[in-house]
Amino acid sequence: MSLAADTREAVRQRPTLYNALQAGILNYTAAADSLDIDGDTDAIATALRRFGESLSTADNEEKPDRSMTVRMKSGIDRVDTDAQLAVDGVGFGSNADTEPAADVAAGSPSLTAIQATGDVDSDLLATVLDRLRIADIEVAATGVADDTLVVVVPRRAGATALRLVETAA
Repeated sequence: MSLAADTREAVRQRPTLYNALQAGILNYTAAADSLDIDGDTDAIATALRRFGESLSTADNEEKPDRSMTVRMKSGIDRVDTDAQLAVDGVGFGSNADTEPAADVAAGSPSLTAIQATGDVDSDLLATVLDRLRIADIEVAATGVADDTLVVVVPRRAGATALRLVETAA
C-alpha cells in the first residue's frame, strides 16, 4: 500500500481521529506522530491533510431535515415475551403488560424506552449514542429497524434522553 492508503486506513481505525479530521480541527503533525506508520512525519501529515479535505468535501453536502416522532415509554424492564426491543433472546418491554424476565430482581429500577419513528437510520443512532455518552447516560439497549429507533435508558434519565434524541435529527 501507499503511504496515503496506510494513513487513511490508520485514521479509519481511530474514530476520534477520523471525527477530528472530518471536522477540520486536527493538528496534522501531532496526529502524524501518533500514528504507527513507517514514513516521514511531514509526508504523513500531508496525507492526513489531503484525506481531511476529501472528507470535508464529501461530508459537507446538505443533509435533509429528518421527519420523525419521538415518544417516551416508562416502566420498561427485561421481559421474556412481547418485547419492544429484543436481541438474541434478551427483550425489553413494558412491565405493566408483561411479567419481568425471571432473572430481573424484584424492585429493580425500571427503565425508559425512547422511540423515534420516521426518518431514522444508523447514522442517527450513532449521533444519539454519542450524545448520550457525552451526557453520561447509560444505555441498556438500542436498535434500529425499518423506520424505528429505540434507546432504553434508566428511568431518571428518560426526559434528558428524549430531548437528546429529538435534537439529534
